[in-house]
Amino acid sequence: MLSSVYDPLGFIAPFVLVGKQILQEMCRNQTDWDSPLPENLRPRWRCWRDDLEKLGSLEIKRCLKPENFGDVVVAELHHFSDASTIGYGQCSHLRLIDDKQQVHCSLVMAKSRVTPLKQVTVPRLELTAALVSVKVSSQLLEELEISNVVEWFWTDSTVVLGYIANDSRRFHVFVANRLQQIRDRTEPYQWNYISSAENPADIASRGITAAELRNRKEWFRGPNFLWESSLPFSGQPVSKPSISEDDPEVKRCQVFETKVEPTEYTSLIDYLERCSDWNRAKRLIANCLKFKTLLKKIPCQKATDAVPSKEQGLPVALLEEAELAIVRLVQKEAFSEELKILNNTKGCEDVNRKKSVRKTSSLYRLDPFLDNNDVLRVGGRLQKGEFTSYVKHPIILPRKSHVTRLIIRHFHERSRHQGRSITTNEIRSNGYWIIGCSSAVYSLISRCVKCRKRRSQTLDQKMSDLPADRLAAEAPFTYSGVDFFGPFYIKEGRKELKRYGVLFTCMSSRAVHLENANSLDTSSFINALRRFLSIRGPVKQLRSDRGTNFVGAERELRESLEELDDSRLKQFLTAEGCDYISFKMNIPSASHMGGVWERQIRTVRNVLSSLLQDFGSQLDDEGLRTLFCEAMAIVNSRPLTISNLHDPFAPEPITPNHLLTMKSKVVLPPPGEFQTPDLYCRRRWRRIQYLANEFWTRWRKEYVQILQTRTKWSSTRRNIQIGDVVIVKDDNLPRNQWHLGRVIDTYASEDGLVRSVRLAIGDSNLDKKGKRNGQLSTLERPIHKLVLLLENETGEDPTEEPY
Repeated sequence: MLSSVYDPLGFIAPFVLVGKQILQEMCRNQTDWDSPLPENLRPRWRCWRDDLEKLGSLEIKRCLKPENFGDVVVAELHHFSDASTIGYGQCSHLRLIDDKQQVHCSLVMAKSRVTPLKQVTVPRLELTAALVSVKVSSQLLEELEISNVVEWFWTDSTVVLGYIANDSRRFHVFVANRLQQIRDRTEPYQWNYISSAENPADIASRGITAAELRNRKEWFRGPNFLWESSLPFSGQPVSKPSISEDDPEVKRCQVFETKVEPTEYTSLIDYLERCSDWNRAKRLIANCLKFKTLLKKIPCQKATDAVPSKEQGLPVALLEEAELAIVRLVQKEAFSEELKILNNTKGCEDVNRKKSVRKTSSLYRLDPFLDNNDVLRVGGRLQKGEFTSYVKHPIILPRKSHVTRLIIRHFHERSRHQGRSITTNEIRSNGYWIIGCSSAVYSLISRCVKCRKRRSQTLDQKMSDLPADRLAAEAPFTYSGVDFFGPFYIKEGRKELKRYGVLFTCMSSRAVHLENANSLDTSSFINALRRFLSIRGPVKQLRSDRGTNFVGAERELRESLEELDDSRLKQFLTAEGCDYISFKMNIPSASHMGGVWERQIRTVRNVLSSLLQDFGSQLDDEGLRTLFCEAMAIVNSRPLTISNLHDPFAPEPITPNHLLTMKSKVVLPPPGEFQTPDLYCRRRWRRIQYLANEFWTRWRKEYVQILQTRTKWSSTRRNIQIGDVVIVKDDNLPRNQWHLGRVIDTYASEDGLVRSVRLAIGDSNLDKKGKRNGQLSTLERPIHKLVLLLENETGEDPTEEPY
């Protein structure tokens, strides 16, 4: 029924507003279409519905220009706006004046709207109502066929008038957007103040009944002052309204004042600090000099007209003058005392000039002097050489200066990122002498991203302490490590098959156990593990590498090992009675973390290479197993210590076989016959136990002490942090194709040092159009496989930002 009221021009907008308010209450109560009207709204609805029938007696004169009205001399549109907590609206009146000074005013268009369900402040509603008046104004100017119409806008809100007249304050988005639309279509002088009692838009923002609408003549006729021959502006318009200091719509910022000693070069030095390129710094100063020259030539012209155009090129002479100006500024800041002395001795002989400079000065050995441009230069010993003046007398620059860093970076890039010597020679051959040039160049090259990417070494960290399982005096293979190696080729008839070696290493005694595997799948590895446990007994902990860490493996070896089912291995180990076993896998590409078994693989390979020369390279399964057993016996016979090798009375060095077989090496049985009582000696177990205890005693005294020192990585380095940008070393790719990544997580050890991280790298795959997919992938890597490019100096965590 509310939508059935056809009133496109809004003549009865105040009455319709009451019905809209009832409908809004239903929406606020989430009443659906089929629900009956709530009890608290029924009286209001019935009253409004009955008033709707009374509108039949309402008569509105539609003619904007009445009969017997003369020629229109003045046509004005007056737009009134108002807002309240329940609604906001506006009404537009057309005011005509004929040649006889007769005045006629009539309602042209009006709008009335309810306030949003979300609570909005009254100043914002007043501003929204003013914006509605501006939009209605644009529509009326297009539709009314009246020329030279003058528009005036009226509101009873001084806050809105202050917003519209403001040119200096910044507002929040809600107010700023609406003010921008108002200022685009109107001018501040068109807005005037009107009291609420005289404002006809007041009823459009509150709503009235049909009977009250018939009695409110000012709604259709406009306020009384519009009927006067001239506008008295009796509403006391506010010409320059002010904005309150505590207005919540005004943006606020904190300003901190810092006192700086005024100097003639402070401002220019500050500007140069913002430049990151030497050529850009010279262009900046050159434009300033050009602007200064233009101001001197045209003193009466506006300063803005004298600004040099960006399209105009800068001559080389002006750039050279700017370069000398920058040098003078830097020298005046760094060598103020020397400049005072040299200014007093300017034009004197070299001997007197040198004596005037203090011996403690860094310029004493350079024999400095001031040239005609007041630039400090090196006197030196090359005056009689046939060189250019800037080579014989280069410009002196301090070690620590932003301009010095710009110059070093400029010539470093010009030399195509060469080393320290070439960059230093490039700087000096172009007329600059930097105090401590070599260290300054090295400092910049060490931070150069391109140089880091091409030549920087991978990261390292202080070597961690040995884990507890390396120092535990337990039974052999209680704590073990496992790794694959191979492949080996055997002959089966006319076929050539692959076989792989499985190396189990005791973490404490360094004993090895070798098994062979027919393939690299999980089942074959479990079978090798079953044979190992059947011979050596259960273990408490088993360590291994992960995926691509297997040294010496081919592509097939790496891809197959990545598919090992860890959960299936753990289930099998638990079923074998290893209740306390933990299957630990190192992070990818961290072969140094499994150095215990990696070193044994190399030892086994050395032994196998010599045995293969004796037995031939083509073996069958039986021959390969025998070869593994021979290699295992030889490796387990190696001494663990090398002390007292030249002392004939020293005890024999301990070997893993001392613990495994109670023998130092594999020997042939001695000649002779053995009696049965010798095999079943009553106290044989005591002798074996004594030998085992003797092994662990010597192991603790002789072998463990060897592990005390750190052979490398002995100093603590900077911990890599979240947000650092790195490149990931890949031995299978050239350096310029290594992936770029960002650290998103770090893993600290018990000593607080980070040795492994998690990275986010971009997808290097290309789509059909040859573009990168832009997807991110994560991977774990040790820091020894990373090259640091950029440090996260802010200390913030950027993981929530797009990569």
